Amino acid sequence: MTAGRNDPCPCGSGRKYKRCHYAADKAASSGAVSDVVSPFHEMDNQFVGELAGWAMNRFPAETVNVLHRLEADPEMTPQLGAPFLVYVSFVDGRPVVDWYLEERGWALTRGEREWLAWQQRSWLSIWEVMEVHPGRGLVLRDVLTGETRSVHEVSGSKSAEPHFMILARVVDTDSVSLICGMHGRPLRPMQASLVVDRVRRLLRRKGTVSPDRLREPRIAWAMVEEWSDAVYASQSPPRLVNTDDEDVLLTEDRWTFPPSKREEVLQRIATIENIDPDADGGFVILQEGNQMHADWDNTVIAHVQVNESGLLASTNSVSRADVIRARIEGACGSLVSAGPRSHTDPASARHEPSERRDPTPDEQILVLELKKQHYAQWLNDPIPALDGRTPHEAVRTKSGRERLTMILAEIEITESHAPDGARFDVGLLRRALGLSE
Repeated sequence: MTAGRNDPCPCGSGRKYKRCHYAADKAASSGAVSDVVSPFHEMDNQFVGELAGWAMNRFPAETVNVLHRLEADPEMTPQLGAPFLVYVSFVDGRPVVDWYLEERGWALTRGEREWLAWQQRSWLSIWEVMEVHPGRGLVLRDVLTGETRSVHEVSGSKSAEPHFMILARVVDTDSVSLICGMHGRPLRPMQASLVVDRVRRLLRRKGTVSPDRLREPRIAWAMVEEWSDAVYASQSPPRLVNTDDEDVLLTEDRWTFPPSKREEVLQRIATIENIDPDADGGFVILQEGNQMHADWDNTVIAHVQVNESGLLASTNSVSRADVIRARIEGACGSLVSAGPRSHTDPASARHEPSERRDPTPDEQILVLELKKQHYAQWLNDPIPALDGRTPHEAVRTKSGRERLTMILAEIEITESHAPDGARFDVGLLRRALGLSE
């Protein structure tokens, strides 16, 4: 039996069929949707160009300002920028499309006016890719409004992955939902969650957001700018710091001494505060406690090696190196002569890629078992991304469930690239936490 467009969707989501799997089902069964979609996209391309040119003539200064603001995002492309200009951003208090319809609507056909009315009802938002039907379409969930759409999207569905987030406008027609404007860079769930959190703070709304709020220009601009910042951050190498929150820079200091003085140097080195022998015949210098880990009794801040005629101190920051240099020279005095200091930046070090070997079936079984043990414990461990709460604690609040959903989606993306035999079923975590799949 075939569901009617206004009937409940057979998938059990509770939404109307036309707002859920209608487009994907139509695309799968025939080329009918493609026949409908193509004219829509052709019409929209024509309208976007026409409205942009009309706006430049009607509101030249305001339009240039919008364009300059859009161009501030190095990842912005006409795919999102052009629709944003004519359908989203406000010029003299109203969207360009509103002004155009008021002044030029009389010259349009009924179908053209209907298309622009559908555009007026659309909104920019952050959508999670829930399902991918390659070559046909996507099922998307608006993480702010909670609404779900099955969109016909041929090219994007060929490379999309479930749980990735996109910044896009979805336009609903009477027969199909389409993406009409999308940022060129998707984000992983945890990266996008930072944007979602900032937009919610701006809206002062923890729960479901009305599409009308997302049509407000200041909210739409905030999404674009926050998304741009998140994309930039995702492409930037992470800052490497030690547990004193100092930039990591591997630093080596050297000293020389006459071979006959080695024993005396060793005796002097042994007097340095908080120094202990290590398993390699050298020494480690400790620091009491730890700034990042309250349960640590001490922290290794330097390794010291003494050979026949030289001394080497290795640390992971310039600040620590300066402290250790002062201690060594204070203890050894004129027995040692200072040599050169060298640095290695691990963030810029280049390594030859190692040859990748697929794990054997036995290795995959072992990896999967270790993952099961890890995630069984993970459910009861404090998680920084959950503000120090455990998953079992976080799931008791709405905000905690929302953050957990993002984290589990992130894990699922990672697991989707693991070999079949080593792939952990994230559904086990969802069921353990009482989260619907």
